Amino acid sequence: MTEYFQVLPEKDLKSMDTFLENWDYYEALKKIALDNKTIVGYKNHKYSVQSWEVADLGMSKFNGVHYFLEKPLENEQYLTNKLIVFFMPADKMNATDTKLRTFGNSHWDSLSGSVAKNTYILRIADSNLISGSYYQSTKNFPDFEEKIQQLIKKIAQEHDIITDNIVCYGNSRGATGALYHGLLGNYKVLAADPVIDRRAWVEVKDMQHMFDLVDYNFAPKINRLLENTALKPNKIKILTSDSAFITYPFIKQLNLSKVTVMNLQMSNPYMTDLFLSHAIVIGKTIPLQLSIINEMLYETDIIVEQNQYLINTDDWDAFLPWNSAYFDLHLTCEGLIIQRNSNQIGEENVLLNFMLKSPMNVNDQYKINIQTDELQKQFVYFHDNIIFEEIKVDKNIKFSPKKQVQYLGFNALFWKSNEKLTIKSIKIIKKSKMKSSKSNQKSSKKNGEITKYKNKSIQQRAE
Repeated sequence: MTEYFQVLPEKDLKSMDTFLENWDYYEALKKIALDNKTIVGYKNHKYSVQSWEVADLGMSKFNGVHYFLEKPLENEQYLTNKLIVFFMPADKMNATDTKLRTFGNSHWDSLSGSVAKNTYILRIADSNLISGSYYQSTKNFPDFEEKIQQLIKKIAQEHDIITDNIVCYGNSRGATGALYHGLLGNYKVLAADPVIDRRAWVEVKDMQHMFDLVDYNFAPKINRLLENTALKPNKIKILTSDSAFITYPFIKQLNLSKVTVMNLQMSNPYMTDLFLSHAIVIGKTIPLQLSIINEMLYETDIIVEQNQYLINTDDWDAFLPWNSAYFDLHLTCEGLIIQRNSNQIGEENVLLNFMLKSPMNVNDQYKINIQTDELQKQFVYFHDNIIFEEIKVDKNIKFSPKKQVQYLGFNALFWKSNEKLTIKSIKIIKKSKMKSSKSNQKSSKKNGEITKYKNKSIQQRAE
């Protein structure tokens, strides 16, 4: 249901400033806020009023929290899934459009193309009061903070994102929200020049339409959260500059032993007002902000190598495998880890192939030792891309090929998702030439582990 608040034409500034120039209008706006309503539009001296329960910002909505989720640009699983929780700045506070006031006009639309692969971006509107509440609970919305935390957890669970892969980011008002909710949820934080004390925005007039419903100084509340956080200081980064006088002195009120405050030594050639210095600290440090965000996102996917020992594949009798669409491969000190990924079988070759360093000849007998540390056994295929012979992975297998063999391979069709095998070595020892094809067949039958398949029949067998 939409209501209308009509103002006198001579007092109408056709923006939210109308409510700041008349005390009666300002008091009426406060009552609208306490009723959990907001201004959603304007026309002909009438300001449209709706309850937050029905207000539509053209975004997704979860328990009163309005948000937009941007998925990664590519579907391929390059890295573990990650999440940037983007708390929005307040840069259109005089607009009569609710979305502009609570979601801002600076969405950093290019962000997804500049961060780590497999990163989701959750942009959250400050959908409370008239134009936001710095993402904090108020009388009219007493569980706003809890609902935001629930939303973050919901998105993380739906997309298999661990806590260490979540970064709360924001600038200005959004930086305050990022710092606050990062501490609430124990998520990594990058806060670009956060507003710790908002009095500069209300000294002349209440430009943020928050009245006395939101604290003026957030330092005590944030310091209490800092005392209880499990995050180390290097996971809570605040970017600021001592040239930004409306923010920097109040950031210094925080418990600096619990955070990392980066004071960028900037000169401001356009110092016309205090708000501009705040904007310059944010706008002129985008490359630095990106580097910090990416460092935080990549942390769980990077191993800093300290052990000089690496398994010596030069001693193997097969080269390391070619890439496969269906297996993830990692060479570690323990060996070659082969893990079936979640890709559905398509047109790509289902075999993960190793090229033998020396072909295995017809009627020669070989002793094969594929050493692993896994109890579960897999089948390996020796083949020439036409004839395939299946052997169970084990130690000391005796094998005599029916045709010259150039490759060994694992078949993705017979692996379950996330199934893993670690190979420590592949040794193939030529024993002796078989005396006759008859004795060769007898030996193969005795081993009971070798089966011949035509190339095209492998997938048919799996089906």
